[in-house]
Amino acid sequence: MKYSLPRYISKAFLVILDWDLVKKSQSILWYASFTAVVIYFIQIKYMYHPLANTELLIRFQWLFPGIIILNIFFILLGYFIKKKPDLHIYYVMFLSVYYPFSLLGLPIGVGLLNLLNGIIFMGIAFTALLLYPRFVVYFGLAFYVFAYYILAGLTVTGYLDYALAYKPYTLLHKDVQNPQIIYSMFYTTLYAAFTITLFDISVERWRRYNSKIEKLSSTDELTGLLNRRGVNQIIDLQMQQAQITHRETSLIMVDIDNFKNINDQYGHHQGDLVLKHVASILRKNLRTSDVIGRYGGEEFVILLPFTSIENAVLVAETCRKALEQTAIEVKENEPLSIKACFGVSSTAFSGFDYTGLFEQADKAMYQAKHNGKNQVRTAFTL
Repeated sequence: MKYSLPRYISKAFLVILDWDLVKKSQSILWYASFTAVVIYFIQIKYMYHPLANTELLIRFQWLFPGIIILNIFFILLGYFIKKKPDLHIYYVMFLSVYYPFSLLGLPIGVGLLNLLNGIIFMGIAFTALLLYPRFVVYFGLAFYVFAYYILAGLTVTGYLDYALAYKPYTLLHKDVQNPQIIYSMFYTTLYAAFTITLFDISVERWRRYNSKIEKLSSTDELTGLLNRRGVNQIIDLQMQQAQITHRETSLIMVDIDNFKNINDQYGHHQGDLVLKHVASILRKNLRTSDVIGRYGGEEFVILLPFTSIENAVLVAETCRKALEQTAIEVKENEPLSIKACFGVSSTAFSGFDYTGLFEQADKAMYQAKHNGKNQVRTAFTL
């Protein structure tokens, strides 16, 4: 148990890192609601303590239940937002401001200089930097710090009592309260800024390292294209987006004609050059938004997001002609024209299922091979 618990927590956190921004935000709101419930029961328990400001606690006993209700509302709103990808970032940006503000009741109640406030603030910052884009985190923290300084100003000028949950001057004597608040706000801000920046730099380096490892694990070493693993991951995400937006997406399977003969006649080194040549030609004739990868051996796969099957056929024909017309010199003064079969499928016929889309394109590609090679085929009659 001693060793399995940290491993379990680590795996759980890695799963959370892969969640989309909306789901991450919803999970944080659930955590915030649980925290609010705990604080609410603590408030009730100590409401009539001799040092407590009972009158104020009774007046504001609705505060944390109100926060819980708001949290649940925003959690439910998240399920609606999930269906609208364009709104995801606005949802997260709003919650990056709302969540810290919902916690301001704690410093107002127990005092600006309370150790718990610092732990919660730093915890929010560190967790957010791991889960969200940097600009979202700093956007939310800027509002939180601004509000924190406003509270400090109101306390120092006498418009707001320090630690409203207690009777006045219970935690800090009147003579030392204001100087300690002012001094503490400055050194706390500097310390927090330094620590958060250092953590941010470490997180960024970690992300770059992981990104590099991820890229290496999903890239075909020979051609520089995506490998099968990378293709499957990206196409799966693209298909989810296509399903949400209900826009037609097409897939092209490519197989080099007579590649075994090329290997046998010219050697595997020249065969590798042919694969690199084909990858280069295909990539040059695609949009930057298109996904291309080497699926295995001499097979390539191309996903054309938000593209009709008619346009996908035109793209496939353009690529076929480009391959045929751009010879590669496999031996000195011996140019070789590369030919290939192209199979095209579309979500308009197979639905938003990657397996079905792939099978239809693969079927069309083999039809092209059996019908004389060097041609484009679809699994459907256009």
